[in-house]
Amino acid sequence: MSGYNHTQPSLLDITRIARSLQTAPVGHTIDYYAAVPSTMPMAYALASRADTRSGTLVIAEEQTAGVGRFQRHWEAPHSQALLVSVILKPPHLPANPAQLPMLAGIAVARAIVSVVPELIEEIGLKWPNDVLLGLDFASGRKVAGILIETAFQREAMAHAVVGMGINVNQSAGSLPAVPPSAPHPTSLREYLGRPVDRSDLLIALSQIWGELIGPNQAGHDIYHEWRNLLYTLGQPVTVRSHAGGNDARTITGVAVDVTPDGELVVVDDLGYTHTLSAGDVTTRSE
Repeated sequence: MSGYNHTQPSLLDITRIARSLQTAPVGHTIDYYAAVPSTMPMAYALASRADTRSGTLVIAEEQTAGVGRFQRHWEAPHSQALLVSVILKPPHLPANPAQLPMLAGIAVARAIVSVVPELIEEIGLKWPNDVLLGLDFASGRKVAGILIETAFQREAMAHAVVGMGINVNQSAGSLPAVPPSAPHPTSLREYLGRPVDRSDLLIALSQIWGELIGPNQAGHDIYHEWRNLLYTLGQPVTVRSHAGGNDARTITGVAVDVTPDGELVVVDDLGYTHTLSAGDVTTRSE
C-alpha cells in the first residue's frame, strides 16, 4: 500500500523500504540522510571499507552539490527526487566494466515502468547515460541521470558506485538546470500530471538491480536490452568530445550503432566511421 501524501512532499518511508529489502541483494543495508552535498563521495568512501557489503545503498532526501558527468551540477529540492548511490562489489560486478552503464540504464528504465506501466512505450535512453521520457529522441525529456565511479586493484574492478538521480515529484521550476544542448528536463510528476510514490520507486529500483546482478541473469543479454532502449540510434547527431588538447573534436553524422563495450558508432557527413567512447550527443537540429 502506497503511503504517498498528495498534498505535500513526503519523506521516503525508510521503515517500509528496509522491510521490503531486508533480504534482497540490493538494499539490505541503507545509509539514509536528510541532506548531503552528494551521495557519491559518501558511497565511494563506504565502498572502500572491507566490512561494507555489496548492495548497500546511500540515499538522501536532498542533494545540494551533486555532480554529474563532466562535473555538471545536479541539485534537487528536499523530498522530491530519488537520489541514490548503490555500492557493488564482487561477485556482483560484471566481467566487462562497460556493462555497468548499461545495467544502470536498464535498471532505471525498468523501475520507472514497474511503477508507472503506461510509460512502457515512452521511455528510452540517450547515449550514454540519460533516461528520457517521450516518444523519440527529438521529443524526449530527461527524467534521470547516471554517474558511475569505479576502483581497480591489479587491473580488476574492486568495487563500483552507481549514482542515480531520478526527477520524481519536482515542479517545472525546481528541475535541475541543464546545458542548452542537453534534453530539456522533466519529472515523472510533470510528465504524468500526478505525483509518484518515491518509496515504491526505490523498492522497485533496488529489486530490479538485484535481479540484474543475480545468478539467474548470467545468460541475460544486457547489451541488446540496452541497445533496444537507445533513442540515439538512427538519429542525425552532433557529438562533442570532451578530450583535452588536440583530441577534442566535434563530429556530425548519423548514430548507426553501439558496440558491446558501449561505444557509439557514428558515420560522419563524409562517410567516415567513428567509434566514440565519450562525448555529448545532440540532435543535428539543436
